Amino acid sequence: MNRDNENILQFEFDTDYPILTHGKGIYVYDVDGREYIDGTSGSISSSLGHGRSDIGRAIAEQASKIAYINRHFASSEILEEAAGKLHEVTGLDRFFTVSGGTEANEIATKIARLHFYHLGKREKNKIIGRWQSYHGYSVDTLSYGGHIARRKEFVSYLREDGHVAPPYCYRCWYGKEEGSCGFECANALETEILERGPENVAGFISETVCGTALNAVVAPLGYYKRIREICDEYDVLMILDEIMCGAGRTGTMLAIEHYGVKPDIVSLAKSIGGGYFPIGVACCTQEVLDPIVKSGKFSPGHTWAGNPLAAAVIIKVLDILEEEKLIENVNVQGDHLMKCLLAMKDRRPTIGDVRGKGLMVGVEFVRDKGTRECFDPKILYSERIAAAALELGLSIMPTGGFDRGKAGDGILLGPCFEVTKEEIDKILNTFEKAIIAVETEEGF
Repeated sequence: MNRDNENILQFEFDTDYPILTHGKGIYVYDVDGREYIDGTSGSISSSLGHGRSDIGRAIAEQASKIAYINRHFASSEILEEAAGKLHEVTGLDRFFTVSGGTEANEIATKIARLHFYHLGKREKNKIIGRWQSYHGYSVDTLSYGGHIARRKEFVSYLREDGHVAPPYCYRCWYGKEEGSCGFECANALETEILERGPENVAGFISETVCGTALNAVVAPLGYYKRIREICDEYDVLMILDEIMCGAGRTGTMLAIEHYGVKPDIVSLAKSIGGGYFPIGVACCTQEVLDPIVKSGKFSPGHTWAGNPLAAAVIIKVLDILEEEKLIENVNVQGDHLMKCLLAMKDRRPTIGDVRGKGLMVGVEFVRDKGTRECFDPKILYSERIAAAALELGLSIMPTGGFDRGKAGDGILLGPCFEVTKEEIDKILNTFEKAIIAVETEEGF
């Protein structure tokens, strides 16, 4: 499709993107009437599928009342209701709504820094992150993120508060096997805190289930229990980025529920808006906020913080999740998706690993299953699979750089929460055809 618009700053300049007009459920349609399956809910964002008029009506109804409120002047009933519902489903106490994931992570880390600032510990302001993580494209979020490819163009003005190895069992940085390790990747946080000085470290931020930077890597059970112990020992706040994996995506409202650990601060976005409105939320416990409350004000913010339209969407999304039992469906269909992909792994010579939770599942491709050798990045293996799938009418998300940013190919799958078993099977059938096409080109 060649509809070049020189006024749009697109992601890739030499790509002819489909021009979409509308969608319904897992399907979207372009200007020529061609149907595509949205296999990744946009960018793991359109959790409730496309074309829901009930969410549109909720936005329109609120817009007809009041669409914008200056948070320095007033609050709103709809925002108070949304915060109350978030408290019920997350177990956290205070919520600050913004316009997306990067902003939510910015606010989350500012809360951590202000917590200690107002306790009189003003040097305690560093945020340690993990390598192979991604928290946003602002300078601050790129700094404590560890996505090497996204950092490299801006590294000259990023701050360095410290990073530790990820809980990436398929390519363990310590050469260990899952189930027989001592959680060296978690214990690395203690070493990093001690090297930086506990009196200087405010928080540790990590994606509970990794997003595109590690393609749905799930930390082994026990990892977050150890992280919680280390944070408690050195008075460091545990900050979880659940932008991609939260709000039901992994089969629980918060992904950390799988680990039985309570964090201090959580950031949400993407699925909390169902894909219908730009929303981010920084969530924290009352204990974290108490020193800030005593100061009399919370100064950070953005023009659209506390937006009534966002609040209306949060309420509607949470109601839909409950009424339609969609998180239950995430678990049912997620189990089916994982089972089928594991079977596909046995059939396909280039699938090295399948991982994930619920409807957030990653497939990693390798040249050699025995050695786990990556493909040469120059051949663009995962991008070619995504392109082949798109030709067949399936939109999926290519990912890469898992081997410490040097190489690695994968595909992230994450259909909407209302997906059916039959639709999962259709996605997988098309996906495997795309893999076969590229494997054939490579001589497998």
